[in-house]
Amino acid sequence: MAKYAAREPQFDFAPRPGRMLQRELDAHSISQAQLAARTGLSTKHINLVIKGTAPLSPDVAVTLEQVLGTSAETWLRLEAANQTQQARAERLGALSAFTEWASSFPRRILVDRGIVDEDDTSIEVVQKLLRFFGVAAPGAFAKTWLEPQASYKRSQLLDIDMNLTALWLRLSELHASTLIEQAPAFDPEKLRKAADLIPKLTTKKTGQAFREAQDLLLDSGVVLVFVPEMPNTRISGVSRWVNGTPMIAVTSRYKGLDSFWFTVLHEVAHVLLHPKRSTFVDGLKADDDADAQEVAANKFAEARLVPPTHLKQLRAATTPEDIRLLAKSLGISPGIVAGQWAYQTGTWGGPIAKLREQVDLAELAAS
Repeated sequence: MAKYAAREPQFDFAPRPGRMLQRELDAHSISQAQLAARTGLSTKHINLVIKGTAPLSPDVAVTLEQVLGTSAETWLRLEAANQTQQARAERLGALSAFTEWASSFPRRILVDRGIVDEDDTSIEVVQKLLRFFGVAAPGAFAKTWLEPQASYKRSQLLDIDMNLTALWLRLSELHASTLIEQAPAFDPEKLRKAADLIPKLTTKKTGQAFREAQDLLLDSGVVLVFVPEMPNTRISGVSRWVNGTPMIAVTSRYKGLDSFWFTVLHEVAHVLLHPKRSTFVDGLKADDDADAQEVAANKFAEARLVPPTHLKQLRAATTPEDIRLLAKSLGISPGIVAGQWAYQTGTWGGPIAKLREQVDLAELAAS
């Protein structure tokens, strides 16, 4: 499974500029009073700088450069590092108030997805979660990741876990980030052509077909990624625009070959047909018929898999051989045709239904 790799810079110690100043004075055999006389600064101020209770200003840094020879840049770097470390220490102390928020994310999932480590303390979990979501506090997480979910176009009725939905969406963004950097400008005409070619890939092994679909879509300016399903999210696919680039992410929710590729094409339809500002989170189970945008996306996907000119032949099929012959004429997998036949006829059992292939998506999860 492709995992999020947390970057963990460690800044456990930043030397105070006052400590270095005292060493410089000792090396030059200069007392604080003598330095005060040479610099025009008060002995009290020099003492406060050495103790770390007064900041070392740019003016003082330039003065020390002239008197002691150590560059002003060195003094200011030390001062900046020291102040940063102090701010980080204060922030670390405040993180204890966020542990209850962090505990709302299942620890096992966070570990399995590479977001935290097994032996992390509760404070470390808070730190890593905030860094993962790119926010400073739980309130910012809610505004950035939870509140927008109210406007997402969801094609399912079941209750979902909003935190885990946010987690999956963030993972999909991060997984897609490299491809997003490579993507050319979005070209809707190229995307339409890619959508027509994708069904032909279904005769190949799923891993190879998916990678070729990624290449086709990337050439049109669309990024396609696979991110394994997250519990209690019921997501089969999502389409959204990230930094001006359309991104499609699909999951392992449905193992049927026909459902998997239908999801890919359904999300392609959202990119082509619907507003850039919208995020579509699809589960393929619910009141799609009551949503005009979902109906349009469904029809688009259906027409790519089995063109309307072949629907009569599809509905008339009565044997697996009929399905295989139609699939051969279309140049697609019999499993795809069998899935569309089941949908068109409402028959989900029997010999034809057995042609619906179950696919192992482990290869995609490992990529």
